[in-house]
Amino acid sequence: MTRSLRWLPLLVGLAAFVWLCAQFGLGDVLLALRRVQPGYVLLYVGAAVAVLVGYSARWELVTRAVGARVPLRRLLAARLIGDAAGALLPGGKVGGDPVRAALVYADGVSGVRAGAGVAIDRVMELIGNSLCAITYVAVFSLTRAVGASQRGPLALLAAMLFPLLALVITVAMLWRGQRPFTPVFDGVAQRLRALQPIGAVVRRTEDQLIDFFRDHPLVFVAGLLASLLIELMTIVEYHVMLAAFGVALDVPTLLMVLLASGMARAVPTPAGLGALEAGQVTVVGLASGRPEVGFVVGVVLRLHETLWTLIGVGVLSFQGMSVARLRTLATRKAVA
Repeated sequence: MTRSLRWLPLLVGLAAFVWLCAQFGLGDVLLALRRVQPGYVLLYVGAAVAVLVGYSARWELVTRAVGARVPLRRLLAARLIGDAAGALLPGGKVGGDPVRAALVYADGVSGVRAGAGVAIDRVMELIGNSLCAITYVAVFSLTRAVGASQRGPLALLAAMLFPLLALVITVAMLWRGQRPFTPVFDGVAQRLRALQPIGAVVRRTEDQLIDFFRDHPLVFVAGLLASLLIELMTIVEYHVMLAAFGVALDVPTLLMVLLASGMARAVPTPAGLGALEAGQVTVVGLASGRPEVGFVVGVVLRLHETLWTLIGVGVLSFQGMSVARLRTLATRKAVA
């Protein structure tokens, strides 16, 4: 991809954001900024830190199960850096996972265990997110959508069942000692010879995953429960964050705001620029008939995303490293 094309998603996202600004104006946004309530801001910080600690504690649970011991503070830093990388790169949150694995590898954990720990943690998070997303759509559909307008939420609900089913099947195969990834990777590697040296790493990582699901089923169940608790705390976080700017949403709308925020990260622009704001305009407009409030919500979430991305980049700089250096570590881990 040429350099000009690499910038295209960012330019498209920026253009969408500018169009939304022109469409709704900045009057309501400035009013929300002027009426910030410090008490709610403190509650938001506390809830956000609790969510971060929850993510890191779940990851620590997994790393111990795969035979690696990494201090919680190191995992906290790695999670911040990985999320920042995921926001800045087109891959979304999953795009930060190689960075997380590279950081754990740099701490002396073997490459296979570092990769397996991150992969298991991500599977727990994806299953938890999928279950919550289905619940959110169901709640919204039952309380808001009526008649013909119910088709959209129901179609979204049906679409979400497929990735959840794929995750459940993958976990079930690993639990039974089967290999869901190696046949697929071997088929691709036959066409792309450059990937063939990594085949052994994929098989060793898959062995680690099989061992985990066979020997630590209770850890996996505990991780899933932790994912649901983290999601509950995220709901609290979003509620107090919006309340800090004087935005009050009922529960069904707030749940759909969370869902739209997560889906925006799948759009190939840094931090879902444009898609995040457009998603909130659509969701809040559909729920309340006031898309201008959705734009305010989108801007507040943009401030939230930017704050934690800057914190992650700051932690990375404090450690004297760069994303390019982490990519090098990840490559060495794979070769090793």
